[in-house]
Amino acid sequence: MQKRFWLGLVISLVLLVFVFYQTDPGKIVQSLQQAQYFYLIPGLALYFVGVAIRAVRWHFLLRSIKPIPNGNLFRTVVIGYMANDILPARMGEIVRAYILGAQENVSKASTLVTIVVERIFDGLTMLTFIVVASFLLHFADETVTARIRLVAVLFVVAILALAVFAGMPRRTERIAEFFLKRLPSASLRERSTRIVHSLLEGLGVLRSPMDSITVFALSVLAWLFETAMYLVIAVGFNITLPFPVFLLACAFANLVTIAPSTPGYVGVFDAPVVYTLTLFGVDRDLATSYTLILHAALVLPVTLLGFYYLWRAGLSLSQMTRAQSETA
Repeated sequence: MQKRFWLGLVISLVLLVFVFYQTDPGKIVQSLQQAQYFYLIPGLALYFVGVAIRAVRWHFLLRSIKPIPNGNLFRTVVIGYMANDILPARMGEIVRAYILGAQENVSKASTLVTIVVERIFDGLTMLTFIVVASFLLHFADETVTARIRLVAVLFVVAILALAVFAGMPRRTERIAEFFLKRLPSASLRERSTRIVHSLLEGLGVLRSPMDSITVFALSVLAWLFETAMYLVIAVGFNITLPFPVFLLACAFANLVTIAPSTPGYVGVFDAPVVYTLTLFGVDRDLATSYTLILHAALVLPVTLLGFYYLWRAGLSLSQMTRAQSETA
């Protein structure tokens, strides 16, 4: 944990240097003063529609474990996002599993697996956005486009492999048992067996092709709403770019945030957005000021709402920081 914290801090600082490199603070302030902040209202509305769609998607992923009302899932998702924004080590995912496990009496391990499946579909969606943008936008280096498409194909192959494992749970368990029984410790074998069982239970949604298609469609829809937020807020900064550019910015930003960073994705979110906008001709100072406001809009409202839902649930931050050990 300690090493990851310091690594994340270093990565965030390095990327912040990139963000502010060769910028004029005076011009950044001027752009911030001239921006039309009215556009934050429709932008945030689009964002929270996307969050609501993610709650519906999670409902589909959890359906094979236990049907849970979408409203409960929305509140849990928001609390998880809040935790990701203020707690280290991406604890929001663990917090979500902890809260849902405690309130709905479902397996925390299986719930965590559904969150992993969410991330897989998110990654597939981001790569889909990059591939679509690569067809709709002109890149000077065609080899970059070819590499992007190759990575997307490999990712799809990995998804299909997961679907095969999920579709043959008993055979997969037998194969796993063949290898697990060779582990030296009985406790390790027992723990590993539970993990495999939870993994297959969490992958239950992939056994239904229609559910898989539904979850992917919901993933695309949710991220399209968030990308629309990028575009709407950009209008407030008088940035006029085609929608595929924002697809690219959204995809790059969310793929880079996989890297360790400080809470709130400082630097790892900002650098890809600034880079993408400048790649398509936006002034660096303007791109930086826009990205600062976009990042704040993605973090502050959902964090405040998450604190409200946490208070309503009778929970505290100290309980959330203990969630990691209790969920393990």
